[in-house]
Amino acid sequence: MNGIEVNPWRSFNEEYKHNGSHLLALTAFKNKTLLSHWLRPDGQIDQGLLQIDSDEFPSLTPVLHEVAWDEREIYDLFGYYPQGHLDLRPLVRTPRWPREFVPLASDSPEISWNAEGPDNPSIRVQGDGITMMGVGPVHAGIIESGRFLFSLMGENVLHVDLHLFQTHRGVESLLEHTSLPHAAIVLSRVCGADSVSHQTNWAMAVEQIAGFAMDESLAWRRIMLLESERVLSHLNDLAQIPAGVGFQVAHQHGLALKEIWQQGMKEVFGHRLLFDTVRPGYAKQGDFPTVLALINTIQRSWTRWRQMVENHHGFQDRMQRVGTVAADDVVRLGGVGVVARASGVRFDARSLMPLYRGLSMTIPTYSSGDVSARFRMRLEEVEQSWKIIRQAATHLAAMISSREPLWTIPPDLSGDAVTFSESPHGLNCHVVRLEAGHIRRYHIRSGAFRNWPLLARAVTGNGIADFPLINKSFELCYSCNDR
Repeated sequence: MNGIEVNPWRSFNEEYKHNGSHLLALTAFKNKTLLSHWLRPDGQIDQGLLQIDSDEFPSLTPVLHEVAWDEREIYDLFGYYPQGHLDLRPLVRTPRWPREFVPLASDSPEISWNAEGPDNPSIRVQGDGITMMGVGPVHAGIIESGRFLFSLMGENVLHVDLHLFQTHRGVESLLEHTSLPHAAIVLSRVCGADSVSHQTNWAMAVEQIAGFAMDESLAWRRIMLLESERVLSHLNDLAQIPAGVGFQVAHQHGLALKEIWQQGMKEVFGHRLLFDTVRPGYAKQGDFPTVLALINTIQRSWTRWRQMVENHHGFQDRMQRVGTVAADDVVRLGGVGVVARASGVRFDARSLMPLYRGLSMTIPTYSSGDVSARFRMRLEEVEQSWKIIRQAATHLAAMISSREPLWTIPPDLSGDAVTFSESPHGLNCHVVRLEAGHIRRYHIRSGAFRNWPLLARAVTGNGIADFPLINKSFELCYSCNDR
């Protein structure tokens, strides 16, 4: 990773964007420093540094639209003012926060909440015949909270304003000063959908700083866990999309497939959500025959279910040309994962991860960018993940079986690391600073955080009745978005 002190800030970061690099994270620190990390097409990571004067810095948003939320979050949590930002409404903070409360700017803030309502200002379309409709923050089903404020003309959506961050837990603040052995339980539970991805990023960060060399067996075990999580997440999302149009037979059978896989994860790895399966120097090993038997069992039901949904013309027609996201918008807003690949943007972080470099895999893409493309992307990725898991199991079974010695994290470990992985929701990055065996800064930029603004873009111009279908085709995580 190469470090460059940047002047001017905007032109440096704009050049990386134009050269085809992917922004990993824009991270603020207490010492009035900003770091930008860029993943180059060759897999190397470059770093830009900006020292902030007088709590202000030049906003990147006018030239890099994808950092609009990052800079709003930095202003809310650190108080650093992005001069020239185009929409600096609160993102995380609410009117209940005292004006002087900037939670990541000091080590132990003491506050007294304001006795005010929690709702932030919203952007609304003005004019005759415009109606406003709010959805959430409480939703049907067992999901986390998020509020959507629609500006409507009749049934047509002119604009949707996202008010997320309803259950902000302060994970990054919680991790500061945490000793390394105690951090794993928190990072395993950042969210239930991308848990292995977050665990893997944390493990790689510690290993990178310590100079730990991962052997082939550990790499294959982590690949098996990452792909098992991808299957679990995609099966859930594939079941939810038919629910968005009332196709209940496909919905219920899809949930049954997910439950088969989730019960299998409990049997093979000890946890339905794969918590506590990866840590520095370690990845849990499943029983290979059980894993392969699980894939064989579920594939029989999967084949029938896939034929049912693909041959239902009404369902297929309902998904086409709905919630379309253009490739230009994906690039402009930094979209990642299934959402990006369904719009023709051919990027999968696995292709640049050292973990996956010995693996034979293809990166499927579609060009229509609609609900149908996102549905088909997940169909293809589930089957590809099963192939990868089989490869991993074959390699591991051929290796000499022996009890692996536990690696102990050096007690006074210090240093910086930037790690990334391809979670079920896309590019997931962790920026980590350690000092004397404790965490000093931990920043998480999840795939969901990048894709929420694209969801708002996808909904605009559709009918309000299309929102459940479009939303489920993104099926973004509230939890690791807010942290």
